Amino acid sequence: MTGPVIGGASRRTFISLLGAGAAAAAGGVTLTGCSNGKAATTSGRAETEDKLAGLLPKYVGYEPVQPDLPGQYGASPGFSHYPAELKRAVPGTMVPSGKEVSAMTPLWSPIPPGLGNNSYYDANNARIGAPVRFNILNGNDYGDKLGPILAAGNVPELLCIPGWNIAGLTRFGQAADKLFEDLTPYLAGDKAAAYPMLANLPTRAWAYGVWNNQLKAVPFPSDGFPWMMMYRKDVFDQLGARPPKTADELLALGKQLTDAKAGRWAFGSVADEVARMFGAPSSWRKDSSGKLVHKIETPEYAESVAFVRQLFQSGYVHPEVVANAGADENALFEGGKFLIRQNGLGGWHESLQRQQTVNPKFDPQPVLPFAHDGGTPITWGGEPAGIFTFVKKGVGADRVKELLGVLNYTSAPFGTEEYVLYNYGVEGKHYVKQPSGAPKLTPLGQKEVSQTYIFLGGRPTAITESEYPGYVQSMSTWQNAAAKVREKLLFDGIRVEQPAKMAALNQPFDDALQDIFRGRKPIGELKAAVKQWQDNGGNEGRDFYAKVLSDNGR
Repeated sequence: MTGPVIGGASRRTFISLLGAGAAAAAGGVTLTGCSNGKAATTSGRAETEDKLAGLLPKYVGYEPVQPDLPGQYGASPGFSHYPAELKRAVPGTMVPSGKEVSAMTPLWSPIPPGLGNNSYYDANNARIGAPVRFNILNGNDYGDKLGPILAAGNVPELLCIPGWNIAGLTRFGQAADKLFEDLTPYLAGDKAAAYPMLANLPTRAWAYGVWNNQLKAVPFPSDGFPWMMMYRKDVFDQLGARPPKTADELLALGKQLTDAKAGRWAFGSVADEVARMFGAPSSWRKDSSGKLVHKIETPEYAESVAFVRQLFQSGYVHPEVVANAGADENALFEGGKFLIRQNGLGGWHESLQRQQTVNPKFDPQPVLPFAHDGGTPITWGGEPAGIFTFVKKGVGADRVKELLGVLNYTSAPFGTEEYVLYNYGVEGKHYVKQPSGAPKLTPLGQKEVSQTYIFLGGRPTAITESEYPGYVQSMSTWQNAAAKVREKLLFDGIRVEQPAKMAALNQPFDDALQDIFRGRKPIGELKAAVKQWQDNGGNEGRDFYAKVLSDNGR
C-alpha cells in the first residue's frame, strides 16, 4: 500500500505550520518522547530512537513475494503484478472468544454499509473470529472529534489516531497514560514473535509508538512523502497542455486551463506543494549563523504565499475551494471541475478505484518534483510512522492478546491472502481477477469495500495496485525521483514532544493564511501573522528545539 489519502483543513493547518516532515509521520516535532518514565508534561521533551530499543519488538522479516521494482533512495518497492499464488500468513482465528471488537477509524471516502449489511465485513470477520464494529468518522473532521472523546475517556477497544491529529492535542501523553494499554509486556523483544506480522514492521516505525517509556501503539509505517502534485493527464491531453516544470509554467497553466463558462478551473489546493516548489523547508532549518528558522519565517515561504495568492486573485482556483477551505476536492478533481491539486499519495489509487467503472478514461498522474526556477528541487521528508492504533486500557491480558491478534491480521503484507481479503474482499463476489491477475472490484465491491481494516495497524510500505494499468510503474518512477531529492530533517532519529503551547499556534496562523490567499487580508499581513506566531510561543519553541539539537550534538 502507498498509504491512505489524507486531506482536509485540519491536516492542511498542521502542515502549514509545523511542516510536512512532521505531518507525514507525526514524528520529528510532534510526538511524546521517553525520559524517566514519568507522565508526560506540557513543557516538551526529546529522546533519540536508539535509546528506545529495549521497548521495541525484535524485527523478524516476512516477505511472501519479491518486488520487481525495488525502491531507490528509500522509496517504496513496487510490485507490477499479483503473484499467482497467495500465502496464508495468519492461520486460525484471532479472537477465540468470539467477542465483538469495537474500533474507531477515519475515512476519506463515502461511509460503506455497516456491520450486518456488509458482506465484505462478514468475510473478514469470519477470518478474524469475531465481528469488528467500526465507528467510522469523516477523516477531515477526525481531529475535532478526538478531543472530546479522549476527554470523556469513552474510547473503543481499538482506536486509530493519525499523528497530525495527535500534534493538535496539547496533553496527549497524559491521555495515553490514562486510556491506552502498555503493549511492552506483549511485544517487546522476542515476545513479538507471537504476532509475526507485527514483528515484520520496521523497527524505526515502532519507535514512534512509544509514549512515556511505554510501547503504546502499533504504527502504520509511512512512505515519508506528505504530498504529491497531481494533474488530470486525460484532460491535459485533450487541451494540449503539459505538466509544469517551473513556477512560470504553473501560472501559465492557470490561464490555459481555466474556463469558467465550461465549468473548469485550473487549481484546487496547492499551497504546500508551492511552498516546497519555492524551496521552503518542511519545518525547521538553520541559517548561516546557526540560528533555527521555522519554515514560515523564510523568504521562500513568503514567495510561495504571494504566488498562491496570485492564483486565487487571478480566478484560477475553483470557486468552491475559494469559498470553503474544506471543500470536497476529491469530487471536484475526479469530476474534472479543476485539473491540478496536491494530495496524499494514497489518494491516487483510491481515486482510480472510485472512477474505474464511472470514467474508464480517468487518468490522474503525478507531476515530477520541480523547483520554481527550474533548478534542483527538494521534496519534504518525514518520519517512519504516521498513523497509530491504540488498545484500550484495562480490558485484561487475554483481551489484549486477542486485540493484538486482530492487528496482526490487518498487518499482513502484499502477497498474502489476508492482504487481498481486507483490501478487496472475496474473489468472485467483491472482485474478479483481471488477465494480469490483479483484482478488480465488482459493483458490490465498489459499494461495500472500503479503507477500514487498513487503519488498524499497518504494514511495510509497498506500491502494489497493479489492477490499474501503469499505476505501479508511474508511482515507482515518481517515488524514486522524489526520494533522490528528499531533504534531510534536522531532527531525524530524534523523537520530540513539542511544547504544549505550540499546538495552539496552528489554527490562528492558518486562518490568517487562508484570508491572505483569498484577498480578505493584504499580503503584508503575513508578517503580522508570523510575528503573532513568534510572540505567542514560536520563539519559545525555537529555544526548545535548539536545545534538543544541542543536547544531541547537532
